[in-house]
Formats: sequence, structure tokens, C-alpha cells
Amino acid sequence: MKRTIFFTSCFCFVFLTCGLPLVHSQSKGVKTITGQELKYHLDFLGAREFRGRETPSHELEIATVYIGNWASHNGLKPLLKDGSFYQEVPVTVTAVSVPNTRIRVTGKGSETIYYFGKSFGGNFTTGGTYSGNIVFAGTGSDQETGDHDLRNKIVVLIDDVSPSVNNKQSPYLTSRMSERVTRLREKGASAIFSIVSPEKQQRISSPSGFYDYIPTGRLGTKYDSQKTSFTNPSNDPSQQTRPQIPFTLAEINHAMAAVLLGVTETEIAGYFSTVRAGNQLSFREYPETFAKLDVELETYKASSRNVIAVVEGSDPVLKNEYVVICGHHDGRGIDDGEIIPAADDNGTAAVALLEIGQALLTDRPKRSVILAWVTGEEQGMNGSHYFINNCPVPPEKISACLDMDMLGRNNPDSLFLVASDLLSTELDGAIKKANRNPALNIGFDYRYSNLTHPQRVYFRSDHYPFIRFGIPSVWFFCGFTDDYHTYRDACEYIDYTKFLKVTKLVYLTAMEIGNMKSLLKLDVNPAVTSRGAHNLRETSLFQAK
Repeated sequence: MKRTIFFTSCFCFVFLTCGLPLVHSQSKGVKTITGQELKYHLDFLGAREFRGRETPSHELEIATVYIGNWASHNGLKPLLKDGSFYQEVPVTVTAVSVPNTRIRVTGKGSETIYYFGKSFGGNFTTGGTYSGNIVFAGTGSDQETGDHDLRNKIVVLIDDVSPSVNNKQSPYLTSRMSERVTRLREKGASAIFSIVSPEKQQRISSPSGFYDYIPTGRLGTKYDSQKTSFTNPSNDPSQQTRPQIPFTLAEINHAMAAVLLGVTETEIAGYFSTVRAGNQLSFREYPETFAKLDVELETYKASSRNVIAVVEGSDPVLKNEYVVICGHHDGRGIDDGEIIPAADDNGTAAVALLEIGQALLTDRPKRSVILAWVTGEEQGMNGSHYFINNCPVPPEKISACLDMDMLGRNNPDSLFLVASDLLSTELDGAIKKANRNPALNIGFDYRYSNLTHPQRVYFRSDHYPFIRFGIPSVWFFCGFTDDYHTYRDACEYIDYTKFLKVTKLVYLTAMEIGNMKSLLKLDVNPAVTSRGAHNLRETSLFQAK
């Protein structure tokens, strides 16, 4: 009896101690991830002084060097063949030619020229000339425009709506007025001049410069992985739409608006008061006032940089297989005249990667873990597409991609998982297993994994290029807020309790996958049974049925 008890006790002791290393290891790594360090890094990278970290920009390059230096001095290893942490990503920059982009207004025997960046702004993507007589259409509602002929007219609107209109404000001028713009374009308008709000008018003369402009760089359609639509164009002429009339949208200040409409700037401000009081403005035509907008764009080659680092796995065989953890470190730059600090989107992921790298160095999983701070996500996932198409390791050896994009807002106990269950049930299972940690217990929402979701969220972050290669991938996502892509995406609104929990979840998930006996099984889509570029021909998982 005593021997049995002793044997049983010894068995229990051996069993428990055999289970200790992994628990201790993960616990030790988790302890290095702290809210204090997350906040320290984010207070820097999410500062307004970075002017939104546009791709490409000097500010984004400073952020890139900050991350690269941190990786180097904290023990992460370079993965690229040249021994550098930096992967150059070529982009083509489209910029407004400021001296040659102007509005010429003629009327009653006089002519006035207004210049881009001084009197008007806009996110112009195509060059051209847009001209016509001026009409004023209030807010551009159907009631205000009525049956008036808008063909070849320039329509002046105020950037506001009646309080009775259910208008979910978007940060972008084009999105805020998308329905109105579409209607007016269909009626034949050649351009819309949107009068900025009194609040923005007040900021025009501020030191920050309301019309500050940063050119945008894009990778261009270079790789098959960039496809998000797989429908075949129709060869039936009856199904083809006629060429669109040249059209653009600009925003103008109150001084220019006053000249166009023959009123004072005080009266312009009064138009906004009228609308905000729930009243309509009258449609007016100005047959003697003619405006011509010339937009000239210039393009040039530039580059931005991914930061790529690796923590080598502890197993001599499995270290040749990989888990990728990624997140973009760029932001929206300056949109609609305001700096977007990009704290949540996506300073949170850039900072989380620093903390996860530190935790992985504390205790390494069996597989190697690639940490990828990718550039240009906001401009079409430039960096992640370039990385996977020029991958420094065989894509066939990547078990999973864990993408982080916006981690610090909304309900502290819930998180959206995008695509975690679309290629491998084991990926979703690994996340759920990691979530059993008593300090986490996060509720998961899968609504955005629906490929037919109207917001097309599935296609909108850096997990997508990896999925196109047949690599099980997930986007950890806190969800949208009213501050999304606005100047309010700032550090002071980050929920660091949630941010900390999600960072730990991603680390524990990487440990779970990194210590599995084999690569995650591809057991969901029968057409995707192996990893690699051959999957780029497979569309069944990536299009609406």
C-alpha cells in the first residue's frame, strides 16, 4: 500500500514537472509584455509629430529606423540575405504639381487665379481640366438640386448636411459626400467645389497648415496576389458602360467661395448655420461666373521599407519552419486637411511586435518566428504583397501568418478574428487554446470572415497576401470606431487594458503554433491543399459565390 502511494506520488510529481516547462516558458514570456512598455513606444510612434506616417515620407522613415534599431539592439536577427533588417519596397509616387494646379475664375470682366495648397485642396488621383459655369446647390440634396440642368456645370456645395439626415460622418471628403457626389456626377456636373466647414476654415491659417499635402506612393498592380476581384469582364457590348465624363472634387476655402458666389465670408459661414438649424438653402445659378480647374500630376519612383527580423527556433529541425507575425507601421498621413496620428491604426501593431519580439527572445518556440513590420498597408498592402512575393524563406515553410491591425479600441473583452477559420481549423483552434489563459478569456466575433460582407473587411489587411499563397492566416482586429482614419485616432483614446490582452494573445498563439509537431493542416478548402504560389490561380476561396 505504501509502495503504491509512493509510486503514485512519484508519478504525479513526474507528470506535473514534465508539464511545467511549457507553462513556465510561456508565463515567463508573457510577463515581459507590459502595458507600460506598450504605452512608452506608442506615445512616440503615435505622436502627431509623425504627421500620420504616410507612405513614403520622412516621418515614416524615422519610424522605420526606430523599429530597426530596436530590433538590432535587443537581440533580434536579420533575415534578409544582405544581413539588413530593411527590405526595400519600390513604390510609384503620384503627386500634385503645385504650381500648375490652379483654379481660374472669370466673370464680369475680371479674372482671378487660385492656387492649390493656398485656396483649395483635394486628393486628386487623375489630372485633367474641369470647367463650367458656377451653380450653388446648398448641401447637394435632391430637394436643393431639383430638376436643374447640371451638365457641364461646376457645382458649389457646403460640406455639411441637415441634422435630419442620418449621415454617418466619414473622415474623407469623398466618402462624406459620396451619395451626393454620385447623384451630381450622374446629372452631368464636371466638378464639385466643396466649401470647408467653419471649423476647418479656422484651422487654415494655423501653423500646422490646413492644406498640408503629402504625396502617396503605391506598389502598383504588380503581383497576382493583389487581386481582390475575380469576375471576368463581359464581352457583350450591351453590358459595357459608356466612358465616364471627366469629373473631380476639390475643397475650397471661404474666401474663394465668397468670390464665386458674390457674397461675403460672413455670409458663407451663415450658410452652415442655416443648414445646421435644419433649413434648406436655395439653388442659384451664376451664368456670368466661369471656373476652370487645371490639375497636373507628376509621378516618380521612390521606395519605402519593411522591417524584417527573426527569432530562431529552438529545435534544430523545426527552426527551418516559420510563423510570421506582422503588422503595418504606416498610417494615413494627412487626409482632408488633418493629421491622422494613426495610433490604433496601426501604431498598436507596430508596438505589439516590439513587445512580442522581446517575449520570444525570453523563451523561443521550436519554430522560428519572423517579425514583419510592413509598409504601405494603407495604400494597398504594399509591404505585405512585396514580402510574400519576394519571400526570404520558402512560403511552403510558413505554418501561419498572424496579422495585427488595430488592437486598442472597443469592448475590452471582445475581438474580431478575420479569416482564422478559412484555411485551417487548427489555426482557429490554436487561437482558442491560447485564449484559455485565465488572464485573457476574450470573446471572438467572426462576422468579418464573411467574404460577401459589404465592407469587404476580409480583403483589407496584411493577412490577405499570405492567404493568397495558401498560408493559414488571421487578422486580429478590434473593430471600427467613429475615429477610424480621423484625427481622433490618437494615443489618448487607446484602451491599454485591451491592447495588453490582445498582444499577449498573439504571443501565446505564436508559441502554440510554433511548438506544434507539424505545420498547420490545410483542411477547410479542398482546392487549397498545399502552400505556395500555385494557389494564386485558385479563386474559389476568394470570390463571392
